[in-house]
Amino acid sequence: MAKEHSVTDSRSPETLSGCRAEARRLLSHLRGSDPRRIEAAARRFLCLRPFAGAGLDALLAERSLVRLKHALAVVADEQGFDSWLALKRAFEERSRTAEAPAFHTPRHHSLLNRWFTDHAEARASLEAHGGYLLPFGDQFFVTESEGIRDLGLDPDDPDWEAVSRDLARPCDPEASARLCARRRAAIAAGIGPPTRRRR
Repeated sequence: MAKEHSVTDSRSPETLSGCRAEARRLLSHLRGSDPRRIEAAARRFLCLRPFAGAGLDALLAERSLVRLKHALAVVADEQGFDSWLALKRAFEERSRTAEAPAFHTPRHHSLLNRWFTDHAEARASLEAHGGYLLPFGDQFFVTESEGIRDLGLDPDDPDWEAVSRDLARPCDPEASARLCARRRAAIAAGIGPPTRRRR
């Protein structure tokens, strides 16, 4: 759940991976050897109830016990969320609700795609027979490498593996966003214009 205050911290990363990187950097500063960085990092951890209760001196004395999960919680707090999980869900929801480009071209009608009205069935087909699962309105279809090339995309792009080759329910929102951005660029370049929904 997001907190009510707005975030104005200059450290606010704009992506989930940026938030993770900031948490790792924060922990690295706390465990480092630069006294100024150590104290500055420790002060940021005081936003967490267990550390705020103990105080700055106690935190500095026990800084080796601080873990990445604590740093993630600090970053979430600075972003305006009650927990890392809440922040992660917010980024995922933002990715899901961002308007996705069309992942279908007229040429796809001549390919042997597998069409479904149920995602679970499409996913089962993907797992059984391979391919790439794409959304099309309220339907789903599984295409092969040729269909991905027709979209102006590379079927060997590692982001496909990151999303488990499923753009309808991607398990990695950031990889999904990158694939969508590449598809938008392909559409802008005139590769694979969108088509009407299949009847």
